[in-house]
Amino acid sequence: MGDVGPIVPYYIRTIRSIDLSTGNVLGLNYIYGFLSLITFVFLIALALLIIRARPKNPENRFMFVLLLAEAYRVIGNWYNSYPFDGSEEFLGYISHYRVGWYFCSIMCIMMYISTVSFYPPKKLEFMAKPGIKNNLWWFLPVVAAIIITALVSANGVVGTVGGVHYIECPPGSEGQEANVLSYKDSEPIKGTCGGANDTDYVPNSVFIPASSSIGKLLLVTPVFSATIAMLFMRAGWKRFKDDPDRQNEAIEARSLFLGFAGKAFIKGTMAFCIVAMVIRFGDFNLADVTSVIETEGEGVVFLYLLLFYGFLFSILLTGVLEGFMFTYAILKNEILGIDEQLRRTFSAALFATLGGIALVTTSEVIEGFVPGGGLAAGLIVGAPLVVLRKPIFNAIQNFSSVLMPEAFTAAEKGYLEAYEIAMEDRIITAEERKFLTLQAKTLGLDTKQVESLESWYDQQLIDEEE
Repeated sequence: MGDVGPIVPYYIRTIRSIDLSTGNVLGLNYIYGFLSLITFVFLIALALLIIRARPKNPENRFMFVLLLAEAYRVIGNWYNSYPFDGSEEFLGYISHYRVGWYFCSIMCIMMYISTVSFYPPKKLEFMAKPGIKNNLWWFLPVVAAIIITALVSANGVVGTVGGVHYIECPPGSEGQEANVLSYKDSEPIKGTCGGANDTDYVPNSVFIPASSSIGKLLLVTPVFSATIAMLFMRAGWKRFKDDPDRQNEAIEARSLFLGFAGKAFIKGTMAFCIVAMVIRFGDFNLADVTSVIETEGEGVVFLYLLLFYGFLFSILLTGVLEGFMFTYAILKNEILGIDEQLRRTFSAALFATLGGIALVTTSEVIEGFVPGGGLAAGLIVGAPLVVLRKPIFNAIQNFSSVLMPEAFTAAEKGYLEAYEIAMEDRIITAEERKFLTLQAKTLGLDTKQVESLESWYDQQLIDEEE
């Protein structure tokens, strides 16, 4: 660990001293690092859920590989989740991890567009040939590996993904130049340790990745491929929804369309804003924000950092949205009740996220006007959330239901209708049970399916009464 003192007080100090105007974003790095770890575990869990449902199905294999790649990408800033001690060897680990990150980016670029093989518009029907769609899950990673290997061989690690630097401000270095350790051929940078009296900033340590021309291109290209995939899924959805025999495929294509649309819009907006800032003001050296403030002003630094971290957090947000929608599309007819579980989890995550954003935003706004801005923000945001939590959460659940509608087979719907009639008085008589057993047998439902359906319906009744 770097020389930052006791770890828990260090985390608290850096998070409490977040200030985008002065470039003090160490705490924001740690928040992002923690959230990326949580998102990583979540996407891995969804990927395993998909592959376990139908391990030999090409679509499940495809989505499994895609979610693994997304999980690797969301954890791209893991080295800033803890004040690791910098060394040439550790910088090498980070650089090679970043090669893997861009490998996953190349793979995702191709896999987004290739989802058309499973839900093809009429003009791309050839993509649905078994020889193509059954082998995409392994062929595209191989192609991505060949591409990234060729790029690294021709340009080197730094030339392909950019350099990486370790910035350290030891105790007593306030207002002085930071200690900077760069990896191999990384372009040199300078760092400062805040102002002379900035005791909230020092001591600290952070890793700052640089970017190459190739890296910048690979950073924004997934947005365009997601947009193309979105258009393909919309065309497939429109094609299937008019065919009574392909309604399930229509729902699946719609789910993927929403997942790609969210990624294209949210991440695309943030990427466009950052590109516009870089074109206008050039690249920013986040290790020497003091100099940037002197040349550009606090307003420009605030806006740039707001957009920069907005882009980073959009990677997590769109990764989670993509994971939910893809899992829903693949498993809605495989695991009974999975759609309800996904809706509940998504609603809870969205509620917590919106609450956190509101708290941080309010704290930043009132920090300069009210002493103890964090406490005041907690009262301003927390009180309404507690009082209005039910209507807010219900509104979020309604939104979740629009994204992920209930998914039952025709047989399951038929049984639920019969069970609803029998449960009008909240009691199942012996005669009604015989009727339900006969109905289940006629519809081809086994005992486990019947128990799950009845349990789901009973839970809906409980929720309505609450």
